[in-house]
Amino acid sequence: MEVSQQLLRLPFIQIFSARRGGRLVRDYFFFSAILISGGLITSGLLEIYFRYYENREHVALMQRDVADRAAFRIGLFIEKIEDHMKAAGMSSDIASKGLSPEYKTELRRLLSIAPPITELIAFDSGGVEQAQASRVRAVFPDAKQDYSKSASFLGVKQGGTFFGPVYFVRESEPYMTVAVPIERLAGEVIGVLQAEVDLRFIQEVVSALKVEKAGYAYAVTRSGELFAHPDISLVLQRLNVSRLVQVKDAFNLSAEARVPKGVVAHNLRGESVFSSYALIPGLDWAVFVELPVKEAYAPLYASMLRTSGLLLVGLGMALLAGFFVARRVVHPLQTLRRGVERVGRGDLDFRVDLNTGDEIEILAEEFNKMSLALQNAYTGLERKVSERTAELMVANQRLAELDKMKSDFVSNVSHELRTPLTAIKGSTDNMIDGLTGQLNEKQVRYLTRIKSNTDRLARLINELLDLSRIEAGRIDLKPTDLSVVSLTKEAAENLRPMAAEKLVSLEVASADTSVTAWADRDKVIQILMNLIGNALKFTPPHGRVIVSVERNGAGWVQISVADTGPGIPAEEANKIFAKFYQVAQGGNQKTKGTGLGLAISKALVEMHGGRLWVKSEVGRGSVFSFTLPVQQPSAPAQE
Repeated sequence: MEVSQQLLRLPFIQIFSARRGGRLVRDYFFFSAILISGGLITSGLLEIYFRYYENREHVALMQRDVADRAAFRIGLFIEKIEDHMKAAGMSSDIASKGLSPEYKTELRRLLSIAPPITELIAFDSGGVEQAQASRVRAVFPDAKQDYSKSASFLGVKQGGTFFGPVYFVRESEPYMTVAVPIERLAGEVIGVLQAEVDLRFIQEVVSALKVEKAGYAYAVTRSGELFAHPDISLVLQRLNVSRLVQVKDAFNLSAEARVPKGVVAHNLRGESVFSSYALIPGLDWAVFVELPVKEAYAPLYASMLRTSGLLLVGLGMALLAGFFVARRVVHPLQTLRRGVERVGRGDLDFRVDLNTGDEIEILAEEFNKMSLALQNAYTGLERKVSERTAELMVANQRLAELDKMKSDFVSNVSHELRTPLTAIKGSTDNMIDGLTGQLNEKQVRYLTRIKSNTDRLARLINELLDLSRIEAGRIDLKPTDLSVVSLTKEAAENLRPMAAEKLVSLEVASADTSVTAWADRDKVIQILMNLIGNALKFTPPHGRVIVSVERNGAGWVQISVADTGPGIPAEEANKIFAKFYQVAQGGNQKTKGTGLGLAISKALVEMHGGRLWVKSEVGRGSVFSFTLPVQQPSAPAQE
């Protein structure tokens, strides 16, 4: 209980940084932070995106409205000058008297009602000056200059009003030339009225415009002449602003594509500004309104700051949510995990004490029930295991006693059988040898059969005795260094009469007499006699049995006995080494024998540390192989 309470008091950071236990906290925290902050960032970016375009459009609309009003006032100013001049060009004196020197009176009246006009000149249809009036210089009545080649005269002769380019008088004041036709009657042009117009009024209009806090307006001609700006020093410098991006956009677009729009560009001082413009029809002038980018995008910056604040608040909420989940969910889950580990280590008395009042507390109660059930099941299992263990011990003791009784019985019976069997064999040999008198053919045949069965029975008894001693562990190996090739030749010579009798070729293929093994000579002879004898027994006449010796890796020698017999079916290859098992021959008849030779040979090979196996293919013969150690195993190291 104390452990669970201590776990509940672990700080959040310790669980968060634990090797395995903090994974859920980390995952929840990161997912919460990603989801919340991701949502806030996404919404913030969308808000900034839309606010950017909304703010841009708002500033552009506001600036265009200011520019349009300024362009309208400038256009209205020029239009009034044009109207006054057209009215003077169609006066009653012109209708009655034509263009005469008395026309000066009309010119003086025009100067009085149109203060921006500083000088007027009237010349006839041939371009010769007829009358003039001026505010700024003296007028010579006899001056009759020829203006037939002037741009104003030629422009009016082509039809309509002529508006000349902006020029500066005394390098300080912007002026322009305006010319209208003088008509006696409508459509009857008898001369041209030319006026020099002072454009300081436009300077006053531009300077009076207020655009937010730091905005301003200025007027530019198509050629890039700056003729009106709040900073009069820029105008006096006769700056050409045609290189500015906003000026290029205003005058270089085609009429169809010339839709006023706001652009971010640089002003004359190289500062980044948001610029909009409005064109003045008929004059190839444009009014530009500019606002510093910082001021234009101030609402956007405020929105970004507000979004950043919301993001920080959201991240804080995600952190608090992660901490809350760690306290309410993860800590109890950590306690449950530790409980599972304790139970997994075998502490079935451990119980989890959680009072969360939710599903986790129910889970803890179910866990405690499971632990109790496991404890009860483990107790019952231990009792049953103890009972079964005791029963198995009794059964094993009984089996050991029975095995000992079996071994003793086989040994005793074998010894008891060998004594009369030896007497029977000796008497039979004496009778066959004629020591008891002359025997007829029938008696010899019967005695020979008795001798054959006596020999078979003797072999069976000897094999049973050997198997009994092997199973009882009463056979001691006496290993020495042996010449394996010599030993195989000796065994083959012992069985050569049997091979000759069956017309089977028996060969020893190995000639390397240096191959040695660390083994018991008599036991190896017994193994070879069994394997070669079986090969001769199963090999048909005119077949072959080949014994070979070769090294098998480091520390082992392999002896193989190959025959050309009928082979062994795959399903019986692993059964032939069992006691008393015999391979079925044609017609399901088993071969004569005890079925103990291979079992004894396998046991003797394994006593040497080697192994015995067979490779066979039906109709292609069999190869029995076994291995023996090359040298004496090393003695265990002394501690």
